[in-house]
Amino acid sequence: MRPARNLKPLVRTEQRPRRVLVDLSGAEPSRAVSSDGGGTRVGSIGRRCGRAALLLFGLLILMLGGLRIAALLRESATPEAIAPSAGRFVATSGGQMFLQDQGPRDRVPIVLLHGTAAWSEFWRGTIDHLLSKGHRVVALDLPPFGFSERSPTGAYTRADQAKRIIGALDALNIRRAVFVGHSFGAGATVETVMRHSERVAGLVLVAAALGLPADGPIPETPPGAADMFLRLPILPEVVVSATLTNPLLTQRLLAMMVERKEAATSELAEILRRPMTRQNTTRNFVSWLRGFISPDIAAISMSPSNYKSLAVPTGIVWGERDSLTPLSQGQRLASLIAGSEMAVLPGVGHIPQIEDPVAFRAALDRMLSKLAPGVLRQD
Repeated sequence: MRPARNLKPLVRTEQRPRRVLVDLSGAEPSRAVSSDGGGTRVGSIGRRCGRAALLLFGLLILMLGGLRIAALLRESATPEAIAPSAGRFVATSGGQMFLQDQGPRDRVPIVLLHGTAAWSEFWRGTIDHLLSKGHRVVALDLPPFGFSERSPTGAYTRADQAKRIIGALDALNIRRAVFVGHSFGAGATVETVMRHSERVAGLVLVAAALGLPADGPIPETPPGAADMFLRLPILPEVVVSATLTNPLLTQRLLAMMVERKEAATSELAEILRRPMTRQNTTRNFVSWLRGFISPDIAAISMSPSNYKSLAVPTGIVWGERDSLTPLSQGQRLASLIAGSEMAVLPGVGHIPQIEDPVAFRAALDRMLSKLAPGVLRQD
């Protein structure tokens, strides 16, 4: 009899099938993928980044909205309440103009016209210097800047401003004047001179932002992205209240316009801030910007050929380091105006009268002595 074999019990073991990725293209299958792979972690990080971006965007909207509300609260004063007592308002056909008129009344006045975001008081150092030389000085506020009446329809073309300038001179009974225009104000100045040459004893242009095209007809350009943006509701006012009319940025913006940064003093910044508490300043700046960014093709001062026929004694003052209106623009202007005299101030940027007052005043005195020998008297 055979001995019984030691038989082990049969135990059925279950094996989980191995998961594989099958490539339907027929290539070899890849290795098994763990069920807790990196996809979950990547998705979690993406969701956190998305929430953070939304939070930052929300904070930005709240901050900009807060600045616009702050501007609405700040811009509450009437021009009569905050205008300096050194000046006065005069009625013109183009609206009420604020101006400062000082010096002997029997002299042909020197009319000072400011640049962007400035106003008559920004010329204070130049005004005091000219008064010390025995001149009569009239400094005007060109709206929407300063305290002159703003246009409810955004009428700020060069022709509109020329009408205001002549209206102010008529109100003061001034028949002839020497005009000094800086930057943006130079466009209105030249427009006035070209339209009313009989009222002009001389012309001085300082870093003139004229935007002259090449010789020939001015091409019409379709509205650009900036123009379309400024036509949007509310949003342009939010952006302007955060930048141009934000008092916290005034001194910094002034410094961006000059080569000599130390010239952008807190005292000058405070002068620029003063009219910005007027009612609806931000809204009026937006209205002005809509016209400013587009070429004023209807202005006769936009035609280079008109400068060639300009029969007015002209001086040109320019900063050698001007980054806003480069020196080449001043040199072209001098070549267009026959007989003009040009003074280039070394190491100076876009606002010579504050960057190097001594050199600027010396150049201005020299030009005035040639444009108006002696102390001119009214005819």
